[in-house]
Amino acid sequence: MDKKSVNIPDIGIAEVSDYIPSSEEEQKIFEFEAQAEKDVIEIKKSVNVNFRWSEFEVKRAKKIAAKLGMPYQTYIKSILKQAMDRDELKFN
Repeated sequence: MDKKSVNIPDIGIAEVSDYIPSSEEEQKIFEFEAQAEKDVIEIKKSVNVNFRWSEFEVKRAKKIAAKLGMPYQTYIKSILKQAMDRDELKFN
């Protein structure tokens, strides 16, 4: 099989070949793609979370978020995610 390089927009240079998958392989590819799409939709689902926080902490978060140029709820979500990512690595 000959390989050639192609430029894929927003991705860059990739190597491709003239390989043509069998009908069984093509079906598996479609199944994998469908499952991947379902997985992405499931991951993107969101739920509301409510918790009580002191007025001081909310004002503090709003002040920091304003300096960063983002909504305070987005700021809180991002720092909680960073802390969870760090703890997840620590405990795994």
